[in-house]
This record gives sequence, structure tokens and C-alpha cells, in this order.
Amino acid sequence: MCPCEKFTSETTYKFYEKLKGGVDIVCTDPPFNSGRNYNTFLSESQSQRTAFVDTWTWDDAAQAARREIAQLARESETYAALNDALYGYDYVLQKATSGPLSAMRAYLAFMGPRLVECHRVLHPTGCMYLHCDPTASHYLKSLMDVVFGVANFRNEIVWSYRRWAGKSQKYQSMHDTILFYSKGKDIVWNTPMEPKAGSTPKYKRWNARDPETGKMRTYTDKAVIVNETNMRDVWEIPRLQSRAKERLGYPTQKPRVLYERMIEASSKPGDIVLDPFCGCGTTIDAAETLNRQWIGIDITLLALDPMQKRLRERHGLEPSVDYEIAGYPTNMQEVTLLVRDQKKYHDFANWAVTRIGLEPTADVGDGGFDGIGSVKVWNPRNQKSRNTRVIAEVKSGRTNVSTLRAFCHTLRETKAQIGIFITLTPVSSGMKAMQEEMGTFQHNGVSYPRLQFWQIDDGYFANPASLNETIQLPWRIESRHKSARHFKDEQTELMLKS
Repeated sequence: MCPCEKFTSETTYKFYEKLKGGVDIVCTDPPFNSGRNYNTFLSESQSQRTAFVDTWTWDDAAQAARREIAQLARESETYAALNDALYGYDYVLQKATSGPLSAMRAYLAFMGPRLVECHRVLHPTGCMYLHCDPTASHYLKSLMDVVFGVANFRNEIVWSYRRWAGKSQKYQSMHDTILFYSKGKDIVWNTPMEPKAGSTPKYKRWNARDPETGKMRTYTDKAVIVNETNMRDVWEIPRLQSRAKERLGYPTQKPRVLYERMIEASSKPGDIVLDPFCGCGTTIDAAETLNRQWIGIDITLLALDPMQKRLRERHGLEPSVDYEIAGYPTNMQEVTLLVRDQKKYHDFANWAVTRIGLEPTADVGDGGFDGIGSVKVWNPRNQKSRNTRVIAEVKSGRTNVSTLRAFCHTLRETKAQIGIFITLTPVSSGMKAMQEEMGTFQHNGVSYPRLQFWQIDDGYFANPASLNETIQLPWRIESRHKSARHFKDEQTELMLKS
């Protein structure tokens, strides 16, 4: 897994160059140009954090991307075709530099190179499933025709679902589009089946011991369909509900069975699955479930925590042991590189506060602190409990009494009970004296320092659990429910009741 940057010949292109011809299937759910800012809840505190922004602007970055595409067009027939297509869309979109039409121009400049690189790294028998919605699916289909070739278009799959919808003077929008293309004429194809209309399902039930609890329980096998037929291009699979066991709290999360269906139909066990917009890891979870190898890429470090949690709980996989992570600090040298890159400083701050179970705050206008959480405190006077704040500030440069004093002011202004000051440099004696001045916080009869320090060092990476000794917290923010453990021999349910 690794975070990806905006497309440049020195980053994304070089990464994809290493994979050339080695990927068997691409399954991905990119931004849709929906015009929305997606927020995620990283814990039960309900403190919102923008996970990613699906809004686009015809700015310097978009224009630079178009110039780079034009440059690559001189060396590549595929980029030349893409460049011509985008040039044509300039006229369709009236060469707009502001408003919705310009947003679509910027979005296509972003997506175009990524479609080319996905095509380039595919094995000759490989396929790509591109998940999109009506906002941009017709534009993306044209680009896919240009990149993959019209003859290699296989299907436009409709993922149909139901959800609550408000009143409007139009039909309810309850489907997404998945564009299915192959790189060439010959592909891997494991024909998926579905019951014929009117077929009566039969269920098989048996008693056996639960592998986790050891207790006897009744199991029900998936429906055994007597009459089956080749699957249609309309897939009726429910969306993930807010209380679904699979739900990780990540925006735009899709059901795993949706991606299992694509992977199972168009690849073999051991094949390599790529998702260049992997988000919280639905595709890589599906790939691991089906015994495929996988590569996931995402632009935000915030996606890595739910992915690691998911892989650990569902499959028992550990980072740096069972799989590698690129772009995520695993030692002090990598922390130093992350801090030096001004574009990635907020990634470092976000990473640091999430290590102690706090929510990252906004990159701009954060109120003087980088992380926030809460702890329930019982008030015996009114016999009620209330949430009190815990905040953190991250400083990568030199720290002194003045910088700490500013944080203490914020601690008082926000009425937070605990403040964690996170540094890369040692804490001075003067700063420790301020810790004494800030006093303590009482919780359940235990006294905790109101101001605490965490100096990130090699000791943390050698033993992350040592952080519990460094920082004295009366709580651990409740994590999401654990993902159900996957056992390699279990059958995967591909059809769910609406």
C-alpha cells in the first residue's frame, strides 16, 4: 500500500513503470467529480475530519497536468490519443475556466493519465473495472474507449441498490455504473451465474462448532439454485447500512461482495489485483479473501489506519511482516523526510495524533491544535456524565517555553481536560515546569497530568506499545466494532437480500 501524489512523471509514472505488464486486474472506485467534501469519523467521538475533497478547479495543477499529457503525447500513442480526446472535450466543455464545466475539464485532466497508466501495467489478458456514477460516467467511457479501444469494451454494469431518498422532481438515483474493459481479445473469465427468474432457492443447514467460540451452532449454506443462468449486467447488491458489521466509517465505502464479484469473474487465485484509489481497502480485502495478491494506493494517510485494522482483524496480516507500506513512517528517518516535505506536513501531524487515538483537525483553521478526542466524566452532583475534551498539538521544529505557553492557552480556552504536546525534540526543564503549573485531571479516583508530552523517537517504532507508558490517559477512544475474521475455507456470499 502507498499514498499516491498528483500525477507527475516523477511519481505516479515511475511507480506504474515498475508494474508494467504485471497486473492481472484493476478494480477501482475513483472520485466521481461529485462536488462534495467527504468527511470521515475516525472514532466514536464524532469529530469530523475531511477525508478527501471531490471538487475540482481549473487551476495551475490542472493546467500543468494538461501540459504534461501533451508532452507525453510525443512519446506515446496512447497519450497522444488521450491528448486529442481532452482537446475535443475542451470544445464540448466550452473551454470553461470557472464553474461546473471547468470542474469537469480539471477532473478529466486528473483521470486521463491514470487510466493510461492502468492500461499500461495490465497483463495482455488483464481487465479493468472502473466504478463511477452518472456525473462523469459518460465522459469516462469515452476516455476508456480511447485508451483501451472501443473493441475492448465488455460491459456497462449497473449496480442497483435502495436507500432513503428525499422529495425531488426526478426519478430517484439509486445506481452506480461500472465500466468493464479488457486490454485485449483474450481474457480470464470465470462465468458468474445467477438464478433464473422464478427459481426456488433451497437451503442447506447443519450443526458444527464455531471456530472462535467452540460452541455448537447452526450454519446455513448459501442458497443452492437448481436453475442458473449467466449473470446479467444489472447487479442488485445492497449498499452498506450505517450499522453494517462491515462498515468502517470511511466515506464512499462500498460492499466487499461487489468487488469480490469482479475479482472472482476476471482473475485466478494468485493473480495481482490493483486498486489505485483504494480508500479504506475494500478491494484489497476482497482480493485477500479470494487468495489474490494485491496492491493498493491512496492519496491520504488517513486511509491506512482502517486498511491496517481491516487486514489485521479479517485476515491476521501485519504491516512490514505480511505486506509492505510505502509513504508511511516506520522509523525516524522516514519521519524526518515526511516533515521536510511541506506538502506532506499535515500528513505527519495527522499520523501523529491518530497514534494516540485522537481525531485530526482541519488542515486550515485548526484552532491551535492538531488532534481532538473526548473522555466521559461522571458528575456525582447532578448524576450525569459529560464528554470532556482531550487535545494535541504537533510541533516538528524546535520547541520552547513560548510555543508550549501558546498551547497551554489553547488548552484553557477550549476547556480541555488533557493536552498532549507532541515533539521531535527533547522537552526542556522549563517546559516540564509548566507541566507542574497546569496541574492534574481527576478521573475515577485517579490523577492524571493535565499537560503531557510525547517526544517521537526510535523507541516508539521499536515498541509502539511503549506509548501507553509515555502518555497517561484515562481512556482509549472506543474503536469501531471488529471486522469478522475471514477463514480461507469459508464460502463467500455474493448475493444478499435487498
